[in-house]
Amino acid sequence: MVSKLMSMSNFEFDNEDDVNVLELVQQYEQSLANNHTPFFDQDDFECIIEYYEEHNKFDNALEVTEKSLLQYPYSSILLLKKAQLFFELKQIDASLEILDKAEIFDSTELGIYLLRAEIFSFQSKYKEAIVILEHQLENAEADDLADIYLQMCDVYEDWGKYFEVYDCLVLCLQADPTNEEALNRFNYCIEITERFKESIPLHKKMIDENPYNQFAWYNLASAYRGCNEDEQAINAYEYVLAINEDADFVYQDIAEIHFKNGEYKKALDILQDMLATYEPDEEIFYLQGQCHEALGEMKMARYCYRKAVHENPSLSDAYFRIGETYKHEGLWEQAYKSFQKANELEKEQYDFCLAMAEAALEIGETEVSIDACETAIDIFVKRYEAYFILAKIMAVNGDTETAKEIAQKGIEVCKSTIELQYAICAITYMENQPKHGEILLRMLLEENYGMNEVLFDFFDELRNDASIQNIIAEFN
Repeated sequence: MVSKLMSMSNFEFDNEDDVNVLELVQQYEQSLANNHTPFFDQDDFECIIEYYEEHNKFDNALEVTEKSLLQYPYSSILLLKKAQLFFELKQIDASLEILDKAEIFDSTELGIYLLRAEIFSFQSKYKEAIVILEHQLENAEADDLADIYLQMCDVYEDWGKYFEVYDCLVLCLQADPTNEEALNRFNYCIEITERFKESIPLHKKMIDENPYNQFAWYNLASAYRGCNEDEQAINAYEYVLAINEDADFVYQDIAEIHFKNGEYKKALDILQDMLATYEPDEEIFYLQGQCHEALGEMKMARYCYRKAVHENPSLSDAYFRIGETYKHEGLWEQAYKSFQKANELEKEQYDFCLAMAEAALEIGETEVSIDACETAIDIFVKRYEAYFILAKIMAVNGDTETAKEIAQKGIEVCKSTIELQYAICAITYMENQPKHGEILLRMLLEENYGMNEVLFDFFDELRNDASIQNIIAEFN
């Protein structure tokens, strides 16, 4: 969600300023080429340094900084630039030494303390970093509060203390309710701390103060969504669109709510409205595919998933869903190929391994199926599905004794599951022990009648057994 919010900012670049910076850089480089000592105003030197920084030319930026300090040796700003560059180059001790020198020349320069706190955080000296920033808060100007709180957020985030990040963002937004960075980060922080309900009054207050604060509206919508108050969430998302018609991703948020609520046609209609104006990406195609799949429109779902893969060839989830649509239609060869691709792209994903195991079993690739089950068990030892499929493989291939051992092991490890008990019941019938099988089946039907279809999932031929069907009918 953070990336979505970032796209809401419409950055405007001044082409004239860009040209001026390039001219300064060219003048600087021409001076060096002519073996002349470059002389510029301090502000111009800063622009040249920033140009090289933005283009990741840190050695060039450092060279400019050295030359600028020959002309302005007592500039705390240029020293701060030099310290920042040394930090970027991971020369920590040198950076801290330069900051100490800059502080001697100007102890009021906030940037010195922000960078020092950043360096301490990088060194995992989180408490020391927070102490520095708290000290700055004591005498800070109102305009500086937001920067200090945001730096505190960085430290707490590195520290893994997200509740403290939340608290700092609240204070930051109290100081500057329109701070876009804080609003962007607040959305993610609310999600990770699940403080959805708590954040609603804060966003409402910001909106009361500035009804056109699109970021606050978006965060409010996300908070309502986190509380499952879907109608209010959609209303808030629609306000975002009313304020900023270019916030195309909001259509996706609204569609996702409809999808979650089983309103698949509504979700598709919303996405279609979006596509009339905006270029789709893989997420939109994928969501369209999910809607069509949920509606039972497998061919259309595959079409959308393939469009998603075209946009992003490494989208393993799309290959997995293509496989699921083929599986739904009983086209196991095609399903197997799609699951195989998903597993190649994302190894050791539990659901992918299970799907691969099932499809491989259906097309007679027994060894592949066994390997996939064993991998799945390694990934999630306490989930029953892989034990179920592995036991099925063994039973279908005549090794019912091993099949029972696998199912029993799964029951022990997974703290008993009705599915594996039905598997043992099926194995008992497969071993031609109908009386024992009948006893187990009656016990299971009494415990959970609704799961009886699992018996046939394990061994479909039992579906034709009249005695089994009669027993099931007794419990209906």
